[in-house]
Amino acid sequence: MWVAPKLWPGETVFVLAAGPSTAALDLSLLAGRRVIAVKSAWKVWPAADVLFFADGRWWREKALRPGAADFAGLVVTTAPEVSDPRVKVIGRAMPCKALSADPAKIVLERSSTTGAINLAMHFGAARIVLLGVDAKPASDGRRHNHGLKWPWELRPGCWAAQIKEFSTIAPSAEKLGLEIVNANPDSAVTVWPRMRFEECL
Repeated sequence: MWVAPKLWPGETVFVLAAGPSTAALDLSLLAGRRVIAVKSAWKVWPAADVLFFADGRWWREKALRPGAADFAGLVVTTAPEVSDPRVKVIGRAMPCKALSADPAKIVLERSSTTGAINLAMHFGAARIVLLGVDAKPASDGRRHNHGLKWPWELRPGCWAAQIKEFSTIAPSAEKLGLEIVNANPDSAVTVWPRMRFEECL
């Protein structure tokens, strides 16, 4: 199993999730900043430093990851069945009650974004800015920012489960002195301060 190194001590890290709200953002402002893309969200910012996913099924489905083999950054997963030599496999801490302080493990249950937050913490982040953490569809019904067809039905209560998961880990982040802000003032995730993207830069 891979152990996460302290790559970015004291830095601000942007966690780019797949929520459709990022379509209205000028993501060119991320140039030169530390970015962890969650699953197919890397398609909207291919220059991300890290691609993180927890779902081995996502990695196997070529329809969901066209071009992922060309991603130039670090690829990390908690899916033990992934045996691609380019992918670093890190352990998964259970149950999902708090962020893991063990750099050989990250915690998550229903959201890869939780794992990306924990990974950023292991990398030494002092501040995490969440992008595309919407927990709801766009007004036009879009669920994602990457434009790829999602082959699985939306599970009832999936966003509520993610919101609950974020609320569960939030106290541990605060205890560890990790600042987290949500760069979507309209997000359904309210456990962290919501701000405009430009205010987070």
